[in-house]
Amino acid sequence: MYRVVTPQTDAELDAYYLLRWELLRKPFNLPLGSERDEYDTVSLHRMMLTPEGRPVAVGRLFIGGDEAQIRFMAIQPEFRGLGLGSLMVEDLEELARQENVKRLVMNARQEAVEFYRKCGFLEVGGGPMTLGHIPHRQMIKSLTPLQTIRYRSEWCQDLATRWSRGIPMCDRMGINITHYDGQTFHLTANLAANQNVHDTMFAGSAYGMCVLAGWGLIWLQLKEVGLVGDTVLEEGNIRYYRQIDEYPEARVAREGLPAVLMPLRGGEAARFGLAIQLYSGDKLAAEFTGHYVVQPVRKI
Repeated sequence: MYRVVTPQTDAELDAYYLLRWELLRKPFNLPLGSERDEYDTVSLHRMMLTPEGRPVAVGRLFIGGDEAQIRFMAIQPEFRGLGLGSLMVEDLEELARQENVKRLVMNARQEAVEFYRKCGFLEVGGGPMTLGHIPHRQMIKSLTPLQTIRYRSEWCQDLATRWSRGIPMCDRMGINITHYDGQTFHLTANLAANQNVHDTMFAGSAYGMCVLAGWGLIWLQLKEVGLVGDTVLEEGNIRYYRQIDEYPEARVAREGLPAVLMPLRGGEAARFGLAIQLYSGDKLAAEFTGHYVVQPVRKI
């Protein structure tokens, strides 16, 4: 049985670093020692062993706040295709979850991008050019739990990842996607992270939460019909009925979606309104009316 261990003794660490060098640096004629960097002393290291105790794979996790980076992932060629790489990624992911990390990031070589996609990572852009000539792609995976979502859960995971990476406010507010069924979309937020001096939800957080709920539903509905577009809020108005002093949840139904998105097929912008309800616990606390514009993505 293959097992993943933390190298601890001098002999285990020597074997770990030697394998890292043999797989990741020796092929480029780089010397021993080039497989190490200044973050090794503050990182978590994992090594996979065969039933006989032979090292066949390595991986490293560096944690910085809410984010952790996977680096130095490699497996001996003769052991590829057996699912061992996925096991190593799962192990590093579990370490990250134990440390309450919210997202994993990595820079994957182009030939490894598809493997990491299958592991749940989303490609978000270009990465560094390492060793002078090896291009990488930046990839990210949100670790926010979405176990309650059964319909299009992978799309919701992608959306959560995009928000986590592109809208820092989402992490600070504790935004979580809690429901999507193709018709309705729900978000929650951490009340403690959005309280004002009266121990109720800050008005700006309530407004932002409603904007995100509408934006998220539109993004998902675009995927439902195979369209792409850039969504912006043109105008928004919110009406409050009570203080938000319990579990805040924003709910939005698709109403005229996806039909109102059809102008995009002809290269025209789609304009429409959405009504978002904001609850405090089980009580309706506010209603938001948002007028959104979805612009077609222009090909360069």
